[in-house]
Amino acid sequence: MIFLLARGVTEFARQNLPLLIGAGAWITFVERVGLQQVTVGALLLLLFAALLTLIYHRRFRFRLEEDVLRVQKGLVRQVELKVEISRIQRLAVEQPVWMRPFNIVRLSLDTPGGITTEVELPGIPRQLAEAFRTQLSSRLDQQPETLAQDSDTTPLFVITPVALTLHGLSSNSVYILLAAISPFLRPLEDLIRRQIEQPDQPPWLQHLAESPVLAGSALLAGLFVLLLAASVLTAWLRYYGFTLTSARGQYAQHSGLLNRREQTLSADRLQAVDAVQTMLGRALGRHYLICRQYGGGAASDQAGANFLIPGLDRNTMEALTRRFLPGLDLPAPLLRVHTYYRRVIALRVGIVGALLGGGLGMWYGHPGWLAVSATAVALAWPIGYLRWRTVGWAATPGHLIVRRGLIGQRSTLFPVERVHAVLVRQSWFQRRHGVASLQLTLASGPVVIPYIEADTVARLADRVLYRVESQERRIMNQEPTHQWTGD
Repeated sequence: MIFLLARGVTEFARQNLPLLIGAGAWITFVERVGLQQVTVGALLLLLFAALLTLIYHRRFRFRLEEDVLRVQKGLVRQVELKVEISRIQRLAVEQPVWMRPFNIVRLSLDTPGGITTEVELPGIPRQLAEAFRTQLSSRLDQQPETLAQDSDTTPLFVITPVALTLHGLSSNSVYILLAAISPFLRPLEDLIRRQIEQPDQPPWLQHLAESPVLAGSALLAGLFVLLLAASVLTAWLRYYGFTLTSARGQYAQHSGLLNRREQTLSADRLQAVDAVQTMLGRALGRHYLICRQYGGGAASDQAGANFLIPGLDRNTMEALTRRFLPGLDLPAPLLRVHTYYRRVIALRVGIVGALLGGGLGMWYGHPGWLAVSATAVALAWPIGYLRWRTVGWAATPGHLIVRRGLIGQRSTLFPVERVHAVLVRQSWFQRRHGVASLQLTLASGPVVIPYIEADTVARLADRVLYRVESQERRIMNQEPTHQWTGD
């Protein structure tokens, strides 16, 4: 109950407090109502939350019946979930630092039917979680070839302190932290301005106040260094001691400094692998991998449900990718899409920026907004060129590789047999110039190859459909897959 209450209060504060503080509404509310009344109201809300937590705890029940997990929960409406163990594709065991003295953990799992965590047991004994995880993997014990393949218990990857620090510097956590603190920037700016305007300031602060450009540059540099330090700290807290292992057809990772986390991934549920390199990651030579499963959706890379392997150099990244996707042949140069794609992206950026700047200028009646239009038109061609240069694709005998991005890069690699649907799209512009876009839908989401020759799209679509149908016939008739020999 204590852990549930603390988690609920923390989630509420995380979702609402930045907005209230950023808008100044919280301070205004306290000044108008009074601190004593606000404290009493907060205590009443806390008691009400404790009552709801008690009801939720008393109505929460779970039981493992052979190969089915039953969970009953709810406050007003009772809900019962039944999950077959063989359908589970991801299982995570977390133990925050405050749960360690009691030796309890938080267990969560999901199935191919959803894109979010479907079942969560918020506080169970660790021995029970270990027993459940053992029973989850026991369904593979009847496969001798799998046991022989994964009999080696040597870790596939263990992160080093240097690699962990570089991942913190190059990850997208900087942008996530910037979005999280954005409501506080305006109050921080007002506080700094009041401090500068006070008399008897140090000489260096007076010098900054006399030079707005220098003051702004120093503030931005300090904020950037602070965000990098916070990103590195976040990486250490989350991925400290990261270890990747493989056994009985499953991959497992262990990491965490304060919140120890263990995740499992079934190899037969793996749909695609994303090899990601951010803008700073390209400068530092760092990559990270994301293993996509059924129902992957469009979750953030840093979402806890993702099976992410951080802090990889190029050689390690390629070795792990070949491990996740057996038989993968990584071609050195990827094929580029048609130059018409560059033209279309430049036109989109220029037109949208010009319309946005012109609309804001007409709305506010200030010609300064026209600078937005001029900037968009000036940057349209460089953005289009960078986007076109980054996009690429390659087709190997059994896999497809699609790369996209602007300054950073994300390459999606997947077996052709995993494709569920093939869609060829052609706009009037594409039909006129003989190009088309190919969309391949996986269970983890769609992958698009834009603006390639229409003949190439037709051959590639036929190839994908041939491989998928051959795989289905092999599964149904237990026949060997024939090699595709088309152009």
